[in-house]
Amino acid sequence: MARALRLFVYGTLEPGGGTAMGDWIAERLVGSRQACAPGRLHGIPAVGAWYPALTRGAGWVRGTLCDLRLRPGDLARLDRYEGREYRRIASPVRTASGRVIAQLYLWRIALPDGAPVIADGDFPGWLRGNRLRAYGLSGT
Repeated sequence: MARALRLFVYGTLEPGGGTAMGDWIAERLVGSRQACAPGRLHGIPAVGAWYPALTRGAGWVRGTLCDLRLRPGDLARLDRYEGREYRRIASPVRTASGRVIAQLYLWRIALPDGAPVIADGDFPGWLRGNRLRAYGLSGT
């Protein structure tokens, strides 16, 4: 039996972002729209790539509000992919049509030394502007 989930994504889970997990999200997508969530965004280095970390703090993080139709086991797969560094929480998210509550992944451990703040809260834009690669790109 399928389960509905409203999920705010802001980095490697974004549908259309070119990552394997973004493609996985896109396969389960029944609707999406641009949105912002409260918090602060940081870049986390991985081997030859980057992924984002949303922490509590002043500011807004840009992303996509996804309405998903999940199959049994899908939510557990998402949680495993995000790992122990993240905790899935319910949070207010702002869209053009108003405020809604959605699930999102919040960074829950100490940030690595030197993790840069992404001041405008736009992870894909930050990657492009700095000529960096997202972690988990499809086909690599």
